[in-house]
Amino acid sequence: MVRLKGKRALVTGAARGIGLGIAKRFLEEGARVVLLDRSEAELNSSCSELEKLAPGRVAMEVCDLRDVDGLEKVAVSAFDRFGGVDVLINNAGIAFREPFLSISRDHWEAVFDINVHATFRLGQLAAERMIAQGGGGSIVNMSSKNGLAASGELAHYNASKAAVVLLTESMAVELAPHGIRVNAVAPGFVDTPLDRKLRVESNLPAYSEHTPMKRGGTVEEIANVFLFLASEEASYVTGSTIRVDGGHLANGSEL
Repeated sequence: MVRLKGKRALVTGAARGIGLGIAKRFLEEGARVVLLDRSEAELNSSCSELEKLAPGRVAMEVCDLRDVDGLEKVAVSAFDRFGGVDVLINNAGIAFREPFLSISRDHWEAVFDINVHATFRLGQLAAERMIAQGGGGSIVNMSSKNGLAASGELAHYNASKAAVVLLTESMAVELAPHGIRVNAVAPGFVDTPLDRKLRVESNLPAYSEHTPMKRGGTVEEIANVFLFLASEEASYVTGSTIRVDGGHLANGSEL
């Protein structure tokens, strides 16, 4: 079964890590995918690799998600690449590991600009296009286990990912009458460039000893959940945040 045959998807933060994994998985399932990222060099490299997998079904757009005016122009261009949009994946995100008392206004605003404001605005733009097309669609936002239970030295990241959960639920309620489903994914420890950077900076292990499965997740495991939520297999799933954390949060009372 090819689950996304003919679907047109936009994936943000798609030059590397989970975003790239999602794009690849969607292409394997028949979608046409536009990759959006701020790094033109990385996008070119990733697109070249994906083009070998799915000739003619890959495109790219360079955009800094903090540039609101630029984001709106790029979104229109991205949607037009394949004549519309059926799936939006708001994957892009940033984080800084630092004590609460040391968080600067610049870091606070950067985290919210990318993790929340861009998710909100792209969600609006995609929903408007989906409604105009008349065929419904699926929007999947990236949250985190940190949006469901906080951890130290990540106050801005924790707060932003919690905002994504409630934004997702609000979008789901209002967009359901238009046939648009909105869900979120909350990964735990996953080996990605961002996770690696934060771990190296603070000399942290690849996963927590409180994680019952005793390992971190893979990009492919996270991408598979995005695929499920984007596909018709999740046709009655909306307003949900799915935890993909190896049981970490379920083990919250463990000392």
